[in-house]
Amino acid sequence: MAKKQGENSKKAAGNARKAEQANKKQQEQQARLEAEEDEKWSQGSKKGNKKKEDDAAKKAEAAKKKAERDALLKEEEDSLPSKPSSKGRGAAKVAAKKTGKIDDFLNDLAPTSEISASGIDNALEALSLTKKGGAVSDKDIDRHPERRFKAALAAFEERRLPEARKENPGLRLQQVKNLVFKEFEKSSENPFNQVTNIDFNATQSDVQNVKDKVRKEREEKYVR
Repeated sequence: MAKKQGENSKKAAGNARKAEQANKKQQEQQARLEAEEDEKWSQGSKKGNKKKEDDAAKKAEAAKKKAERDALLKEEEDSLPSKPSSKGRGAAKVAAKKTGKIDDFLNDLAPTSEISASGIDNALEALSLTKKGGAVSDKDIDRHPERRFKAALAAFEERRLPEARKENPGLRLQQVKNLVFKEFEKSSENPFNQVTNIDFNATQSDVQNVKDKVRKEREEKYVR
């Protein structure tokens, strides 16, 4: 009988060790699963933050463009004669803008000059000739176009990607993105393609040369 009791004790101890090992293994597995879940949540949070940052950058870029348009349009409106006898002239200017024709008599343009432009982008460029400082102001000069590149690309891709996917139904998403990126590289929306870009260490003389060059090019393009 004593021998049998000893054997039972050993068996019970073995079962206890097995149970302890199984419990330890289960705890380790649970800890690993919890760590993986935490990592997923962490990655998700980072993606969410990145999306918020990209959205904020897009909104900032859109607001900047709208402000530039509004400022140019306001300058053009302010330049219209305010005398009662000039009301017809002001109305003619409003009608001219709608058809892409803009007359102006400011700065050093000849009194008989006519500014002709079609399309919103060309019209905005043409309107810049009415500014007192010429076609380009100091705020238009960009010494760091790389700072605006990411936001501009995101806005361009958001607009063009759905269209490009329809145009290229047989391509994978990444291939379509590559096509859109190549298109952006040549686009006027690319900050690196702006005529008002200048080296970050350019002198004031260099800045003035850029202003004069842009003004001359726009006068040749729009003034008749």
